[in-house]
Amino acid sequence: MSTGTNSIVTPEAVAVHVDIAELGSRVGAAAIDVAILGAWLVAVSILTGLAASSGLFSIGGGLAGAVFTGFILLMVWGYFPFFEEVWSGRTPGKRAFGLRVVQTDGQPVRLGPVLVRNLIRIVDVLVVMIGVFFIFFSRRHQRIGDFFAGTIVIRDPKVAPPSPAPLTIPPGTELPPLDTTLLNEAEYGLIRSFLERRWQLDPGARIALGNQLGNLVWSKVPGAAAYIWGPEILLEAVLIAVQRRSMV
Repeated sequence: MSTGTNSIVTPEAVAVHVDIAELGSRVGAAAIDVAILGAWLVAVSILTGLAASSGLFSIGGGLAGAVFTGFILLMVWGYFPFFEEVWSGRTPGKRAFGLRVVQTDGQPVRLGPVLVRNLIRIVDVLVVMIGVFFIFFSRRHQRIGDFFAGTIVIRDPKVAPPSPAPLTIPPGTELPPLDTTLLNEAEYGLIRSFLERRWQLDPGARIALGNQLGNLVWSKVPGAAAYIWGPEILLEAVLIAVQRRSMV
């Protein structure tokens, strides 16, 4: 199965449709965040200036100046990762526009990817046209930082996490390659639904339906002929192949 622009494949190998944020809403959210950050910086500068003018301390140079500069840089860089970590992928601007950063498999974003996408933010900011180009023309409207961090920006509401399909193939098993792009989403949905429910089916019905779906895959999926271990192993391999390809 080939995932579309507005679909992701979860760790449970479920294809889920999401509303991926486009350039306009992301720019609007960024404008709010920049305005808030700018207001904070102005307020800190005014308070620091008042304190310096009253003789409480001097920031003209030396240690005090270095500490002040470091604090300003920490505020500027730390704004986005701080909110994206504590607000589950949202900054005030993203929250205002109903946006959220998630991983490309739809899971909540972790601290590591948050730090990576914001470390690379400087490239998106300094090379404005490249950053805009990536968001506008990439398949999932990802900026450069999103590509490196493995993240996307979507519109809320967040999709409820699906239940995993129990598989007998151990994680990390090397499997003969499958090209599942010729399977449509309806066919993929039938395969996954069967694998979810097969343990509750009558043995005869399970064998018949498994053979039917296996014949479908053998006829449409290049590489399926290498699977000589029965239809259910082949169907499990389809889920694994779709999941692994979506992570690339």
